[in-house]
Amino acid sequence: MRRRIVAAAALAVTLALSACGGLPESGPVLEGRALGEAINEPVRVAATGPRDGASQEEIVRGFLRAGEDSDETRQTGKQYLAPQSVDLWRWSTQDVVVYDGDLTVRKVDEETVRVSTTEVARLGPDGRYVEMPAGTKATLTLGMRKVGGEWRIDLPPDGFGLWLDSDQFDRTFTPRMVYFVTPSGRDLVPDFRWFPNGSRLATTLARAQLGRVPDYLQNAVGTGVPSNTRLAVNAVPVVAGRAQVSLSTEALSADPDHRTAMWAQLTATLSQVSTVSSVSLAVDDTPLELPSGVSSAGSASELGYDTVPNRTFDTALLRQGDELSRIDPRFLPDTSVGARRADTKPQDGDIARIPDTWTRLALSADGKQIAAISTGRQLLSLWHANAPMVEVPTFASSLIRPTYDEEGYLWVGGTDVKGQDHVYILDPRSAPQTPTPTALKAPWLKDRRVVSLAVAGDGVRLLIITTNEQGTDAQLGVSGIQRLPNGQPVALAAPLRQAQPLSSLTDVVWLDTTRSTYAVLGRLGAAEPVRPWVGTVGMGLDGMRSHGRSTAESSRTAPVPGARTITTVGGPRGVVITSDDGWAWARAGSAWRQIVRATDVLVPAR
Repeated sequence: MRRRIVAAAALAVTLALSACGGLPESGPVLEGRALGEAINEPVRVAATGPRDGASQEEIVRGFLRAGEDSDETRQTGKQYLAPQSVDLWRWSTQDVVVYDGDLTVRKVDEETVRVSTTEVARLGPDGRYVEMPAGTKATLTLGMRKVGGEWRIDLPPDGFGLWLDSDQFDRTFTPRMVYFVTPSGRDLVPDFRWFPNGSRLATTLARAQLGRVPDYLQNAVGTGVPSNTRLAVNAVPVVAGRAQVSLSTEALSADPDHRTAMWAQLTATLSQVSTVSSVSLAVDDTPLELPSGVSSAGSASELGYDTVPNRTFDTALLRQGDELSRIDPRFLPDTSVGARRADTKPQDGDIARIPDTWTRLALSADGKQIAAISTGRQLLSLWHANAPMVEVPTFASSLIRPTYDEEGYLWVGGTDVKGQDHVYILDPRSAPQTPTPTALKAPWLKDRRVVSLAVAGDGVRLLIITTNEQGTDAQLGVSGIQRLPNGQPVALAAPLRQAQPLSSLTDVVWLDTTRSTYAVLGRLGAAEPVRPWVGTVGMGLDGMRSHGRSTAESSRTAPVPGARTITTVGGPRGVVITSDDGWAWARAGSAWRQIVRATDVLVPAR
């Protein structure tokens, strides 16, 4: 018997190894799964009810653990509550507190306990994930009473949502994108939110997609969904991979273009459900079709819509003193064994020299123009390889490092004569006339100072760092860019705040506009060094939830001494940092390496 088992095992190993010979040795390069993307169905969790004779502390801890119950009715968790508190447990309409570490349960008196912990984040009923400043404490006071001789919980009179530790949260909720469309094209813009895992995920996503444009993107994006459109039935069934979305009669008011946009949005959003391979629409059970006869779609691209692709670069412009040259920031001779170095010869239109009286350089999207700020931060100049320098007449002081967008507009922050900061834009293509800066409408900037700007590749989102007038209370936000039909920016929507745990922020760059990721220079506390942090709009900073403050050190990137600016030639692996002592730093695994002396590293439209 033993010999037969060994022989069978050997045969299995032989077959497994022989199967490797069938692996393809050539073929197209395909995009793999995104980091953090769920591959399998989520783990289903069943709560445990209270045991007889349980103490007050056991009842409280058991109730809070029951918050991750996969049963959407949460019948087991209700067993921990006094009868009059059952209707006060509003897990779907009140905030979810995400905590890190242990709960402290302390007895206040014979019928009252207080629960406290370190709060990492808070999730609103609208799916908005809000990180908390480092060290934030959450407390909860609960009444206790005997019901049938057993301790049960009296919830606060204003109701209660959920308290979940970081692991419970990741099992109970999942981040997904809701898509909107650019006003002047067929580009999709993602908006990350969190939704409960479970069998009704497709229904929840469809209902979210039918909602209005979020405040931070108001007038920057649009939707093909007519106002007041809702689901005709309270479910989106998925049959043989097809999600069947039945809409109310308001959907019929959409013209053909808006109907196509609506379909593309729903298809892009519902395709994030693992069981969905196509989407069909109906109104009161009558199937909808597009003028082309399409009755279902497997992807938004089939309908002519897609997200804006990210641009990557092999090289960047490096400034040393007055001189500019090209480098390959990803090539590290000590670690790139066998790697091929990019061509760093000057390219057509490269600018070779800018006097060091001009600083804070930015490179246009086509790589043929550089904007620079005078050392006194009072003047802005524009440079071309084969044309005289253009000096823009004084319009503001305390000018920050400018940036270009993909449309060719130049962005810069500065302070007007009244002491108020603005975000200014100008069109450098207005030559031979000198371009005139225009202040964008942004009333929310009152009493704030602009520190750094980064325009997304889709042209409708702006990452902006501001402080108060004293230079403290640094905040990072993402703001929708409102443009005229000709593409000119005119206003900024009130921003959605990001990276709340960081107490100091100095510079920011988009890493991937499709996935809404960014990198920011900052620190958690005054005693900590500045380091680059990677985050996702609507999802928080990497490592802060999954590991918490106590063990987050292992998930952070290493600090860069004197880090001043941050940019990327493509994604997190292409990040380049400049420091106050005149060095450029590049990624080398989880650490950073000094690669060359430099005061500026320039990447188009970054």
